[in-house]
Amino acid sequence: MLKNIERKTLGQLHTVETLSESEPALNAGGIRWIIYQQKSELLSAGAIFYSGRKLLIDRDLFVTFLKESSNV
Repeated sequence: MLKNIERKTLGQLHTVETLSESEPALNAGGIRWIIYQQKSELLSAGAIFYSGRKLLIDRDLFVTFLKESSNV
């Protein structure tokens, strides 16, 4: 099943709280606001995903998404 999926560099997985603790420039409210505003784009990019009801964030893809979206 995973053989046909394009390989991406995977970062550490975080919840909103653990990402805000590991990235001082991002607070939990700001992360939630970004996810609320750009949820479908983040899901498509693989920066966020759900494991059951738990929202998980791929740190590297999330930060890359933020950098690229700020250059628009």
